Amino acid sequence: MNMEIQAALDVADETDSFLQITDVIYDKEAELGYDALTDAEKTVFCVDGLLREMENGGFVQFFHHEVGAHAEDTLEALERIKAKETHTLLDRLVAFFDDRHVPQDEDERIARFDQIESEYADDIAEIDDRFYDCSENLVGLTLKFVSRNLRDFH
Repeated sequence: MNMEIQAALDVADETDSFLQITDVIYDKEAELGYDALTDAEKTVFCVDGLLREMENGGFVQFFHHEVGAHAEDTLEALERIKAKETHTLLDRLVAFFDDRHVPQDEDERIARFDQIESEYADDIAEIDDRFYDCSENLVGLTLKFVSRNLRDFH
């Protein structure tokens, strides 16, 4: 896998490079499961999951789908890639959950987030807007992280 990741890093287009790396990691996750990923691989997996859900409907989508079960790991991933603004935004959302506990069970997580959303709709909309206005290049930050941690991709 390490050679595939290195080859992907050598692709000139940032988006293509990122997509090639995520393809390799998603294949490993599909074959062996999320827990088999290294912390570095989980970082890419979680950042990609966040980006995909944000493109499809914002933080509501994030918490309504499987990647929302990895909210804590996503916060750690954002720390690892040094995405301070995005980390702050997601952290604000996680703080809406009782004891900062985002349920792993999808139905439970959706029900809890829907309650949160009904109570804090304006706050969530503002957090979504701040994400879209954010100047952080999550793809670029992730690629730099991968370059610095290449040995951690197996």
